[in-house]
Amino acid sequence: MDPIVIVGGGIVGTSLAYHLREAEPPVVLLEKGALGSGTTGDSIAQFCFHQSHPDPVEHSLRMLSWEEYGPLIDQGRLSYGHVGTLQLARTAEAMAEVAAVGETLGDYGIDVDVLDAAGTAAHGVDPDAVAGGLFVPADGYLDPSEIVQYYVEEATAAGVEIRTGVEVTDVRTEGGNVTGVATTDGDIDAGFVVNAAGPWAPRVNEMVDVSLPLRHTLGPILVLQNEAERTLPFTFFEDGVYFRGEGATQAFAGSFATDYADATERDPDAHHSVDQAFRLQVADRIEEAVPALADAEVTGDWVGVRTVTPDGRPFVGETRVGGYYVAVGMSGYGVTRAPAVALLLAEHLMAGNRPTHMQYMSPRRKLE
Repeated sequence: MDPIVIVGGGIVGTSLAYHLREAEPPVVLLEKGALGSGTTGDSIAQFCFHQSHPDPVEHSLRMLSWEEYGPLIDQGRLSYGHVGTLQLARTAEAMAEVAAVGETLGDYGIDVDVLDAAGTAAHGVDPDAVAGGLFVPADGYLDPSEIVQYYVEEATAAGVEIRTGVEVTDVRTEGGNVTGVATTDGDIDAGFVVNAAGPWAPRVNEMVDVSLPLRHTLGPILVLQNEAERTLPFTFFEDGVYFRGEGATQAFAGSFATDYADATERDPDAHHSVDQAFRLQVADRIEEAVPALADAEVTGDWVGVRTVTPDGRPFVGETRVGGYYVAVGMSGYGVTRAPAVALLLAEHLMAGNRPTHMQYMSPRRKLE
């Protein structure tokens, strides 16, 4: 039986290999670089039950992911920085919207705390700079390299073949169905091909003339260091600027840029640097609203490339080309969504289960 070929060795691709490890067709994962070296490695690996625009199906996806992550954290297989998420509001009008978000999340069974301005001070925020916020204590961050390593170890132990340094150069088709892939290390016949190539996904789609509305955004991140020990949640403002503690004395400052309208198509292989305008924006935001980082110094930086979709949902499932599947467009929530996406797609490939979830993420869904 021809194998299932997974293109991409980030968190989604390796998670899918893990969930297909006992599948009847053999599984081959191809990664052109190092495992987890793309968007996964550039992620701050936040796990969020929080949603700015709550959706019950999206909530169920996150619960599916946590059903996998939670036991691994409890067993010590994965580490988890339990810092919480703090959504801030600057005006009374914005605070009313944030409070409504909190009410809906509470209806989903998520523990939330709606804070007035004074309540934000306990989380390192100047209460004079905000009208209040919403705190979700269960949120935190993982280590993406640990996750990828776990999936790879479990998948390879079950017989999955994982090949690095092998780039897919073409996806072969015949009669409207995939038949295999061409690579820099030779051809491989395939019964299914799954595009899990992250920001390189549009290139792979072009190989089979599949067009999906995928765009790229840049996520600049500054590494901040100060001497004072403090706990800083994943704290974000209405414009998407965020801060998050990393251990006792380190923090990240970034921009959660996921707006499709502001996105474009970019070369994921190009070098991207943090511009001066963002550095100044972070400095201004610290001065006006985050006194916990008042004396912090920038000790490093990087830029991540995200792949976003028009409605913020990923594209997961079969395309118009038979046997050609996608698991792309995580829209900034790759670590949060990966286990659920992989589990659902694996089930769908093997048995066609979970229609509600697959329709929610379908590459052929109608977009406004």
